[in-house]
Parts: sequence; C-alpha cells; structure tokens
Amino acid sequence: MVREIVLLVFMALSIIGYSQENNLDEFVANQQAKLIYDQSNLVQAPNTNVFLIPPEHFVADSTINGFTHPGSATTIQVIEIPDKPYTVIDGAMSEKYINSQGYIYKTRQEILTETGKNAVIYFVGFTSNDIEYERAMFFSGEQNTIWININYPLSIKKLIFPAIEATLKSVQ
Repeated sequence: MVREIVLLVFMALSIIGYSQENNLDEFVANQQAKLIYDQSNLVQAPNTNVFLIPPEHFVADSTINGFTHPGSATTIQVIEIPDKPYTVIDGAMSEKYINSQGYIYKTRQEILTETGKNAVIYFVGFTSNDIEYERAMFFSGEQNTIWININYPLSIKKLIFPAIEATLKSVQ
C-alpha cells in the first residue's frame, strides 16, 4: 500500500512538472514570437519621423519623444539630427569623451537593422538615486542621424535586453 501511494505521488509530481515545463516552453515561445520583426507593427515615435516597434507594454510618451514602461523604469527616447550622417557622430565618440560626460563607457557594438541599414550601439553605465542603470545609445542614418537612448536598470538587463535589441533593429 505504501509503495502504491509513493508511486501515485511520484506520478502526480511528474505530471505537474511536465505541465509546468510545457507552460514554460509555451511562454518562452510566445515571448520570442513577439520579437520577430513584422513591418505592420511599426509605430511612429511621438514628435518624430522615426518608426520602430516598441517592446510590449511600452506607452507612447510625447514628453520624451519616445516610450516608457513605468513598471520597469525603462525609457526609449528618440532624437533626430538632420543633415548629419550617424558615421560623423560615431567618429566623434570615444571612451574618453563618454567618460568625460559623466557616464562609464562599457562597449560599442555594430549592428544591422531589419531593413539592412548599418547602425552602432554604445553601452554606457550611470547611477541615479542609488540605482545602477545602463543606457544603450543607438545611432543610424545615412543622411540624417536617428539617435535612440534606451535607459534601463542594470538589474533587469537579462530580462529586457532581447526586446530592446529587437526594438533597435526595427528602427526606420
């Protein structure tokens, strides 16, 4: 009898574990699907000529010409610099210059947008109200620079960065 009870408990735990694993797999698949580029999901950043796909649950915010996610203290700010290709700005950036502005230079990454445009992202760190943040500074544009700053608490980078990267790659 004890053996049968132990067997039943083991089977019940196996079913629960299998169910949770499938739910997790399904959840991850659903989240990944949201990161797939779909031109029909492009939205215009407030007060700009820039289109992008903001991460889920981000709200347009015209005060920063971008989007905010209040629950995570993450912001996306869009800036346009007319008549200046991003390569001019990229050429002027350096670790020394970034550090002189009160930020901590971390790294520079070249990427291609979903439409095949060259871009660069600078990652810098800063602290505000005793919270460590990271800023991804994105630059792209052959004739006019699109400059996007995305600020997020460093503690949530692993959770939010895939959506941030998908957003930056969607920029047009």
